[in-house]
Formats: sequence, C-alpha cells, structure tokens
Amino acid sequence: MLRIVIGLVLLGHGIGHSIGLLGMFKVATVNPAWNGDSWLLTGPAGPTLTQGVGVVLWTVSMIGFAALAGILFGWLPLTWWVPVAVVASLASLAGVLFFPVAFPTVSTIGAVAVDVAVLVAVFGYHWSPSDLAA
Repeated sequence: MLRIVIGLVLLGHGIGHSIGLLGMFKVATVNPAWNGDSWLLTGPAGPTLTQGVGVVLWTVSMIGFAALAGILFGWLPLTWWVPVAVVASLASLAGVLFFPVAFPTVSTIGAVAVDVAVLVAVFGYHWSPSDLAA
C-alpha cells in the first residue's frame, strides 16, 4: 500500500509540473499574478531564453517524476532511481527558484516538500524502492 501511495504522490507531482508549461504558453492561467517572467532570468536573459529555461525545467521535472513512479512500480530499471530522483528534484527546485509565482502558494510549498523529501530519502537515508516490501 505504501508503494502505491508514494508512487501516486510522485506521479501527481510530475503531472503538476504541466501547470508551469500551460502557464508559460498561456494555455491556462493558474496564478493570475504570473505572466511567464522570471524574477531572476527575464531581465538579463530576455523573455525567449527565460521561456526556454522554464520549458526545460518543467519538462525534465514532469518526465522525471513520472519515471520515478514507474521505477517504484517496477516498470523501469531500479538502477535509474538515484540519477532520475536527483535530476528531477533539482530541476523542480530550480523551477521554483526561477519562477516562484508560477504556481499557487500551496502548490509551491507542496512541490518543495516533495522535492526535499526525495533528496533527503536519496542522500540522507540512501533509500531505494527496493527497501519497500513487495
């Protein structure tokens, strides 16, 4: 049961990154306070590069967390767990750093909590999905 819960949290977190893409491309307005700009990147890099960075970060996060769920459920190789967990979590945290108002505040807090939990599990506890009972 715990495997299912953790897997669904990881999958949901991955899918949640699509909100950043939808907002970036003006398909949906999730947070009316955000216009696609980055407080850190837009000024020096311009809007086009800023949008490209956002697309890369959210796409990597979205695919990475979906892959983590796949690893947890045994659909993808267990050896991918650590590199995918680290890259997906860091990309997600970078997205929050560069675009902190892209998501509603509660979503941002939840996203950071999941990212930090994954990194603590990987680096602090050396946790792997194989540690869960089948």
